[in-house]
Amino acid sequence: MQDLRTALIALNVSLNHENLYRFFNNLKIQISNRSTINTKESLLLELENTKPNFLFISSALPGVIELSEVLVKAKKLLPNTKVTIIINENDKPKILNYLTSGADALIWGENFLESTELAMKQLKKEQLFLCGKTTLELRTILQTHKVETLSNKDLLELLTARETEVLHSLTQGVNYKQIAKLLFISESTVKTHVNNIFTKLNVSDRTQAVLYALRHGIESLAKKPNILRDITNEALHKNQLSV
Repeated sequence: MQDLRTALIALNVSLNHENLYRFFNNLKIQISNRSTINTKESLLLELENTKPNFLFISSALPGVIELSEVLVKAKKLLPNTKVTIIINENDKPKILNYLTSGADALIWGENFLESTELAMKQLKKEQLFLCGKTTLELRTILQTHKVETLSNKDLLELLTARETEVLHSLTQGVNYKQIAKLLFISESTVKTHVNNIFTKLNVSDRTQAVLYALRHGIESLAKKPNILRDITNEALHKNQLSV
């Protein structure tokens, strides 16, 4: 593996720029930022320009797109770049989503310096890193999921074939516009399907829906090939008619 030397940072930690540069310099990592990163969109642009070995993202970074989508896009663009998310108390329900979206390390903002040093050692060994507090929160999440699985395991069966495909696409990090293009339907129709999914799964937002799907076996679609086949055939038929 190539020696990891550069890092793109989009952070919101209590360190001034001088201390931040000194900290990474001590880790033999050069900060590669060429311009100010103040949104998730500008982060993706800078990522493509600099192609760093490390990427550090604050979960509080503003932007229109969701952080999970940033992770998916970053990994697709630079699969070998190690992505570390700096999280806070508001991220507890999203920890599992960050992991399934491609994060290589999750560290709590309040323990940034100590955790980052440990994370670098793990990432260089191609190992996932979770700080102690994140691990405790993840254990709580998984224990809660286990209870929910026992009581709500059949809710996915309430979804129509189309809703199932839309939800499956969401778990893969596909956004509404891309789903609309994939299924040859309007974006407003996608949003209608998503709202129906929220109602049937008793969740209030997209992150919760994705987490529910991952917990309760959305991948069981592989055991129901007729669902994907029928939807795919329908999409192909519509595409042929439009030619």
